[in-house]
Amino acid sequence: MAKKRTYQPEAVRPNEHWVYTTELQINGRNVTPGTELKITKERGRFRFVQHVNSGEAEWIDVWGGPKGSESLRSFRIDRVRRVHYKNQTVGNLAIEHKEKQKAKKAELESSGGPEGLKGNYESEEGMI
Repeated sequence: MAKKRTYQPEAVRPNEHWVYTTELQINGRNVTPGTELKITKERGRFRFVQHVNSGEAEWIDVWGGPKGSESLRSFRIDRVRRVHYKNQTVGNLAIEHKEKQKAKKAELESSGGPEGLKGNYESEEGMI
């Protein structure tokens, strides 16, 4: 015989009133997702994910840590020691490289290809 279902009231989510933002200013610098940060008393660099304000407390969620053991972590904003302007983590460098490649490809397509290949193939004496 099957077990009877019991009534379960709607669960109240304690974090419905939390405010999540993806842009923030820390130490006078604008921080957006992917910006690298150095956290006091922690090894490695961390990439910013989001800022959370619960009304009582305020913190940032970041991804990173020492190479080979990256994880999602949360820190209070006052623990941010430095906001880096150059990206050095492998993930961010890969993203930047892909963006550069896409821009270069789009530029080549809009100009009609490399300089040596475009243009007409006629010389002064006629066809080559």
